[in-house]
Amino acid sequence: MKVAIYARVSTVDQNYEGQLEELHALAERSGWEVVEVYSEKISGTKETEDRPELKRMMNDAKLRRFEKVVVWSVDRLGRSMRNLVLVLTELKDSKIDIFSYKQAIDTSTAMGSMFFQFLGIFSEFENTIRKERQIVGIRKAKERGVRFGRKPTTEAQIAKIQWMKRNGASIRAICKEVKVSPNTVYAVLQ
Repeated sequence: MKVAIYARVSTVDQNYEGQLEELHALAERSGWEVVEVYSEKISGTKETEDRPELKRMMNDAKLRRFEKVVVWSVDRLGRSMRNLVLVLTELKDSKIDIFSYKQAIDTSTAMGSMFFQFLGIFSEFENTIRKERQIVGIRKAKERGVRFGRKPTTEAQIAKIQWMKRNGASIRAICKEVKVSPNTVYAVLQ
């Protein structure tokens, strides 16, 4: 079986060599052929697009250059549940299995597949809870008088915009002086 190894550490001070050694040894014991190694020193909270090696691996997965991705731990693929589920789903859609050494999860088995399904359920649960907390937080903030959206234009700003325009100032000069957007200037002058 052709496999890819993906190793990641969060900072440049850390080292992924230990992960790579263990994963190469695992591949050898399992009779897997390592066809590519992807390794990077970058935070797992970054989006796939901002992680060059993960992005390259995902592209190679779509091309079916390997059959399984071997990682030290599931969290190497993504720290947030959302990112992790996106990566795992994309790999599954490409018919690529995942093996996590630390958790002994292999999505080519029934138990590993079940774990994958639970991960999706927990992701939905996490999203629901986050939305509920956000709604409660917004409601409480509104009760405390917190205003949302852009700050209203003050009477002083309106007066200054009108005065500057009457005295021949350009829209750009007014924006710079009053520290407002061109749209605000146009709205005041209408």
